[in-house]
Amino acid sequence: VAPAPGAGRFLEGYLPGGVRYVRPPSAPDGRPWPDRAAYVGSAMQDLAPGLSALTVDNSRNDADFYVKLVALEGSRARIVRQFYIPAFARFTLENIAPGSYDLRYRDLVSGSLTRSEAIRLQEVRTPRGIEYSNITVTLYRVVNGNMQTFRLSEAEF
Repeated sequence: VAPAPGAGRFLEGYLPGGVRYVRPPSAPDGRPWPDRAAYVGSAMQDLAPGLSALTVDNSRNDADFYVKLVALEGSRARIVRQFYIPAFARFTLENIAPGSYDLRYRDLVSGSLTRSEAIRLQEVRTPRGIEYSNITVTLYRVVNGNMQTFRLSEAEF
């Protein structure tokens, strides 16, 4: 039997202002956290299917993350997919419609909340067919990396 996700690791931290954070015992849908990278909640929410893919790479982090893919089109940001990615893993979201998105993620050890800069996924018809985006985003710092991240409040998450 495999240990529970996060077992044997420090499972609490402190947020800004000295607020203590303790990892929730279950995912937001009330089920246990998956034992591997996987969708949580209603797995494939909203958006019409597209061709693009987005890989989230957590392979160099020792913390698990709860992540939301958020559509930035329209007047309000809208969560379109939610997933769990354990430490030292990767997860690929497929069949994403073209548009602007960001990733919002909670470190399940420290509780810190972060978002990526906008990510633009495209589909372009060419004489050879349709070209589409296939992007990888890392949840760890990369020397000379090109993606900026921003702290979030609980309300923005």
